[in-house]
Amino acid sequence: MMASLDTAKKADQHKGAKHGFCWLASGDIPKDMDLRRSGWKLVERDRPSEECIGVFYAAGLDNMGWMHILSSFGVEMRRHVLVTGVELAHERATLLQIGFGDVVSSDISLEELEARASRVSEALQWLPRHRKIGSLSLDLLAREAFGDDKPLNLNPREFALLWRLADCVGHTVSKQSLIQDVWRMGFVPETNSIAVHMSRLRRKLSFVGLSGMIETSSPGGYRLTLPEEADEGPGVRSQYGKVAPSGALGRPAKH
Repeated sequence: MMASLDTAKKADQHKGAKHGFCWLASGDIPKDMDLRRSGWKLVERDRPSEECIGVFYAAGLDNMGWMHILSSFGVEMRRHVLVTGVELAHERATLLQIGFGDVVSSDISLEELEARASRVSEALQWLPRHRKIGSLSLDLLAREAFGDDKPLNLNPREFALLWRLADCVGHTVSKQSLIQDVWRMGFVPETNSIAVHMSRLRRKLSFVGLSGMIETSSPGGYRLTLPEEADEGPGVRSQYGKVAPSGALGRPAKH
């Protein structure tokens, strides 16, 4: 039995060498959390991507820090973030409930951390069938989007654009990324094809009361937003509802 486990472990370590992670906290990576010691590659990014998960060290984070983290990572992105240094069980449970891939305390071995990170990394290959952003819902199998259960009647490319923007709600997706991921081209053609499709997509969103959800950023990309949240006061909205409105994870706010 132990021999079989050792063989499986060696195979997993070999696969682990192909994994990448980005360090999302400030400062140096603590030695007992440095996945490079387990064969992982450190990727210089400020957020997880298709090539790396995010590892965040939360020990000592205050309320403002938590609000920044929660607002920086939408629900889909949180699935690819491993949070470390959360000592209280109820806080770990809260972070799991609002969508983080895994949450652990500081009292964890590098071996266990690597195993948990591998599970989060594998999730990068999984696609959910449904996504819900406010009153907008997307069904990957049906290749359709709905606003308050009313279908938008999207064509395949319009759905692909909307699904790609939903990968990182609140963050700009460049034209180059859209061309690569939706059109499967390696360069931006000298046409206004993206703008035309975005115009049609915006019009269909407005028909179901979701006008303004797609914004054009100054560098030329596009961003999926939730404009109706602007007047709701501090807090972060996800598919689980509003969280951490006054003090992060139930801790009293510091004055």
